[in-house]
Amino acid sequence: MSSEIPSTDTNVRLERRGAAASPGIGIGPAYVVDRRRVQVPHQKIDKAETEAEVARFRAALRETHDQIEGVKSRLGHGEHRQILKAQQLMLRDPDLIQRTERLIQDESLNAEWAVARVSDQIQERFDAIEDEYLAARQFDVAFLTERILRTLLGTNPDEIHPPEGAVVIAHDLSPADTAQLHEHKVAAIVTDEGAPTSHAAITARSLEIPAIVGVDDIVEQLESGVLVAVDAVHGRVIINPNEGDLAKLAEETRVYEEFEDRILKERALPAVTQDGHRIRLRSNIAMPTELESSLSHRAEGIGLYRTEYLFLGRDVAPTEEEHYQVAKHALAQSAPFPVLIRTFDLGADKQSKVFRAAHVEANPALGMRGTRLALKYRDEFRIQLRGLLRAAVHGPLRIMLPLISGLEEFHEALAIIDEAREQLNDEGIAHSDDVPIGVMIELPSAALVSDVLADHVDFMSIGTNDLIQYTLAIDRENDEVNYLYQPLHPAIVRLIRTVCEAGKRSGVPVSVCGEMAADPMFTWVLVGMGVEELSMQSVSIPLIKQLLRLSSLTEMEELASAVLQASTAEEAERVVHDRMSERFPEHMQHRAGVDEDLPVEAEAGA
Repeated sequence: MSSEIPSTDTNVRLERRGAAASPGIGIGPAYVVDRRRVQVPHQKIDKAETEAEVARFRAALRETHDQIEGVKSRLGHGEHRQILKAQQLMLRDPDLIQRTERLIQDESLNAEWAVARVSDQIQERFDAIEDEYLAARQFDVAFLTERILRTLLGTNPDEIHPPEGAVVIAHDLSPADTAQLHEHKVAAIVTDEGAPTSHAAITARSLEIPAIVGVDDIVEQLESGVLVAVDAVHGRVIINPNEGDLAKLAEETRVYEEFEDRILKERALPAVTQDGHRIRLRSNIAMPTELESSLSHRAEGIGLYRTEYLFLGRDVAPTEEEHYQVAKHALAQSAPFPVLIRTFDLGADKQSKVFRAAHVEANPALGMRGTRLALKYRDEFRIQLRGLLRAAVHGPLRIMLPLISGLEEFHEALAIIDEAREQLNDEGIAHSDDVPIGVMIELPSAALVSDVLADHVDFMSIGTNDLIQYTLAIDRENDEVNYLYQPLHPAIVRLIRTVCEAGKRSGVPVSVCGEMAADPMFTWVLVGMGVEELSMQSVSIPLIKQLLRLSSLTEMEELASAVLQASTAEEAERVVHDRMSERFPEHMQHRAGVDEDLPVEAEAGA
């Protein structure tokens, strides 16, 4: 990023907030991308023309593939190339192709109409998912559809050409759009839509372009040429910044870049505290394309591999071979470190057509989901297990069962694992008989009987996101109650301590794979209570690693003890915030992306 700060004479100022998707600071003139939704022609065609229309659709897929290949060829190696490759693979998705061709042939729709209808159906399924990462996949489908439609209509999908140093303002951007912006050397990106987990956001991080997403109606508020300052460390967008803003941002840029340089230089070093305590830092991933990021950020393997994406957007379950190949690839990429694969955690907000519920559940979050669903659909569960056991001959694979409520449920699932193993033995198929089996602790019942579970499992991983929601009976997506989402609530920290103590007594390692693991605010508390592994989004690893290397286990245990004595979440938060801010002012400044003290909107003179 250029160190030159543009000047401005205007006194009109507006400040907006969003989610920091790719850290950094960028300042420059706005380049507004007003890309209207493609107008899809709805035409009925003659039956005699359907084969020609199918051929036109297939030609558009090939041309779209070649367009993305052209973007890839102009970029260096990195995670962005893997995301673009994943988009190319989506073009071969049998579900997308067969359903589109069926609409053309059976209903005599023109190709554009058929593509748009299939895309809308796929996006609706993803839109219903509350899991942030998986829900963000709807944007990938939308971007790919737009590219196919523009190709069919003969218009140019690659129409964004900002001047060097501009701040790109858009409703949303595709991974291909974002990758091409790197060629234009843009200062930053701001979008109305999107999430930090979208592939466009991941691409921006890979290319080190500062980006903020989720700034509502930003396109409508700006015209090209207006000076914009993007503080993607704290999630701030300042329109027409004043001289004071620019001077402050210039200093923050210097401090931030020095801080990032120090962190990245140490990313290959182990997470060992100053008194010699070793913590394992692993990655949470949900797609094969994220494996490269795990490697580049020096994760010690995969602490949570979500397999739900294999089941979403399709009518039939993945085959044993698909499960095998996915796991084998992850092991090869992560060697020599372990890969912990969670069996499918579907149901509730992650509905798959593979498992068609017999009735609509009144409260799906408390219904058929996770291991409960797997125990109902045993054939599909056994198929996944067979694939994983086969893949385990290629490296240290671990299997984790989600949403376990107690020992009975674990034993029932374990029996199916034994059945899968016996089948492979009888058929003479190579597999591993020595695969560690563990459970996710995300229900209060599991945490309270963790001493019993610890005598039967090989490891326990605390899923703090669900543990907090189920314990406090709150929905983070509900604006009326999400203020009660308190990771340091006395009930939560006591449950985490209970699990850690149970693991220690039985010699069973305990990890945390929820959002708490990635936040430096909670690192000392978790490790101080006995957590031995932290699993998080790969980009968070260098920050957490350096914090641990600057700490001692003794001071972490002292802070954890103080938190456990707190009577309220507010009291615990104050104790932790004060201690961590005093000890690590830089790390706390760079946490989470959005500064909660900032106003939602502030105008000049307000």
